[in-house]
Amino acid sequence: MNKLVVLTVLMIGVSVGWLLRVATEPVPVVVSQSTSLPESALEMGERTKNLLLGDKTNVPSSEANRQISVVNEQHAQGFDELTALLNTGRDAEAIDWYATQGRSHSNMKGMRRLINQHVNRREQQNDVAGAIQLLKLLIGQLPQAFDERVVLALLYQRQQQFYEALTVIFDTLTVASSTAELTQLDLLVEQTVKSAKKAIGDDDINAQVKLYEFLIQHRAAHTPYYIELAAWLIKASRLDAAIAQLTVVEHDPFVGDVAQQMLQEIDRQRLRLLETPITLLRKGSHFMVDASLNQQDVRLLIDTGASFTVLSRSAAQQLGLQASDAVKKIVVNTANGTTEALLYRIESMALGVFTVSSIDIAVVEQLQITGAAGLLGMNFLEQFDFRIDQQDAQLFLKYRD
Repeated sequence: MNKLVVLTVLMIGVSVGWLLRVATEPVPVVVSQSTSLPESALEMGERTKNLLLGDKTNVPSSEANRQISVVNEQHAQGFDELTALLNTGRDAEAIDWYATQGRSHSNMKGMRRLINQHVNRREQQNDVAGAIQLLKLLIGQLPQAFDERVVLALLYQRQQQFYEALTVIFDTLTVASSTAELTQLDLLVEQTVKSAKKAIGDDDINAQVKLYEFLIQHRAAHTPYYIELAAWLIKASRLDAAIAQLTVVEHDPFVGDVAQQMLQEIDRQRLRLLETPITLLRKGSHFMVDASLNQQDVRLLIDTGASFTVLSRSAAQQLGLQASDAVKKIVVNTANGTTEALLYRIESMALGVFTVSSIDIAVVEQLQITGAAGLLGMNFLEQFDFRIDQQDAQLFLKYRD
């Protein structure tokens, strides 16, 4: 019985001693950085790509894993010298160390990630210029780097250095290795151009012209840039330069129709600015002019006393006008007095480059004019500023402002 009691006490004592030893043994502690540790440039570039492409789910999910990784890389794997150089702003020495001594290191990816984290830390501390400097040095050693270039473009954009940002993006096109990366760059170009245009403002037309000239110089195959540049050139009244740009893309399958419409508008704008002469044929003290009615040639006698342009019945029949097509019967004034006429609405009438659409023409039964099919009346001429140079036999027309 006594032996049993002693044995029980002895076992209890051993158990208590073991528990006390475990309770006093130190627990391993993992040293970690603050939870606000900035993400690396690589992760930042990937997150930016996903945001641009509409995928907001691919965001770093485990801050703790990243913190432990940083501790391991900086201390356990011997990055102390590189870290010291970066922390003291000796960027050129840090990248030189990375490019030479670092190449013999077993974890080049870890060092690259460490440098990117310093880039991102500077950006978060509003030292964007310092972040750009370090990132440019790193890219110099990584000519095929895609994510770092994307981040560099974003940093330039934040600084409103839009030409530098666009240059980086266009250079990055040469290292893109997938459709997804090309799409990302296209979206980034669009975003940067939009930001640049907003920063410039609509009032600075010359700066907008410079922007699109730069874009075409670096991406000539993107035809919408020619349309945008031409539009700004027109606003700057540089019509010849606008025509030169539009001529390049007037047959393009995507923007050709727009280019042709703009070219036609430029022609009309020029006519509004300049008088254009039309040669006349002298007939005694009167003048005749060659016109086009519904795209058929007709010679008319100019009669500023006629309220309507007038044709003889025979000339109207040659144009295909039938009595049943008349709008109504009217009385017209001509040089020979007043007479009844049938009024027609035709699609177009033109003198040279000047055209009037949907215009009324009067047709009379008897109109005897030697050498002409009718009269050019005021319902056409009043659409323009006009004058007749009788000495040189020219009619000058100009679109009204």
